[in-house]
Amino acid sequence: MRIVSADSHVLEPADLWVRALAGGRFAQRAPRVVEDRERGTHHFLIDGLAPQPVSLPGAAGKSSEELREGGSFDDARAGGWDLEARLADQDVDGIAAEVLYPSISMALTQLTDAEYELACARAYNDWLAELCAGAPDRLAGIALVPTVDVDAAVAEVARMHDAGLRGVLVPGRPPEGHYAEARFDPLWAACAERWLPVSFHIALTGDPVGDPMLGSGIRMMTVMSVVQAMQQTLSLFVFGGVFDRHPELRVISAEHDAGWVAHYAYRLDQLFERHRHWLAPDVTIRRTPSEYLGTNACFTFQKDPVAVETRHRVGVSQLMWASDYPHSDSTWPHSRKVIERDFEGIPDDELELLVGGNAAALYSL
Repeated sequence: MRIVSADSHVLEPADLWVRALAGGRFAQRAPRVVEDRERGTHHFLIDGLAPQPVSLPGAAGKSSEELREGGSFDDARAGGWDLEARLADQDVDGIAAEVLYPSISMALTQLTDAEYELACARAYNDWLAELCAGAPDRLAGIALVPTVDVDAAVAEVARMHDAGLRGVLVPGRPPEGHYAEARFDPLWAACAERWLPVSFHIALTGDPVGDPMLGSGIRMMTVMSVVQAMQQTLSLFVFGGVFDRHPELRVISAEHDAGWVAHYAYRLDQLFERHRHWLAPDVTIRRTPSEYLGTNACFTFQKDPVAVETRHRVGVSQLMWASDYPHSDSTWPHSRKVIERDFEGIPDDELELLVGGNAAALYSL
């Protein structure tokens, strides 16, 4: 069986930005790695942001007792940035191909200097395109696209499509306004025309409207906030008419699990039908909300038996298994054992779609 991880990552090499931005206006501000020699740890320093540790993003295969917030590149799996090491780790895990998202680069979306953010994102995208070009049948790269400037975002989508990347990752929210505004239509059109799925990934989805802790300060209450934020984003694309204006657009919910989707779709339909005339008199969508989820949205998950159990309510073609390599939550090097456990009893034709076929088709692997 051909297994494809629909959500894996790179760990950016230590010299990526120093090398890429050398000689330019941002050379002195290039994100770089610093070492705490007393502790033997490495961090990326990005101008204006808190230090970004490298240990957990590269900790695949370590036991829970070995995980620590500090750490160095010596502790991380080289497959995060080295093509030969990555392909070897794919072979160990029995994985045929992977869809690649960033790690450290996700923090770039927190920057307030738009030109600096775009320069750093372009440098990352160039490096990723080069990495994936070394094994195009086994690696599908997802470009990081800032959205503060829509014209610049459209240009980057076109540039990275030409370079061979196969999807687009955007922040959960634009710096101002919202993604259903007409000014973002050129971006969604550029992605749809090129068949580039648009991803909203955990850690970039953003917080839901309001305080998820309800003023209590209890941080455990935030564990569901990423799911709530993703639900809000999907609702915006449905009720804001984005999917009607761009019927070929595909949106990916990446690493939010998927067991919640069945009830979410049911509730959208039920309450829209009952309350749309007074609650949303100006919303004139062409189909029921759940129909858009069944044609325009896909969902990745790692270890989510509820998603497997509810797959027929969501749509088998909309769900994609992922390994999260080389992050600390990764199923590597036991992905096939995890699949055997979590998908026990699933018919072979459905299993092949869930653990590989859907992702292979979506990303032309």
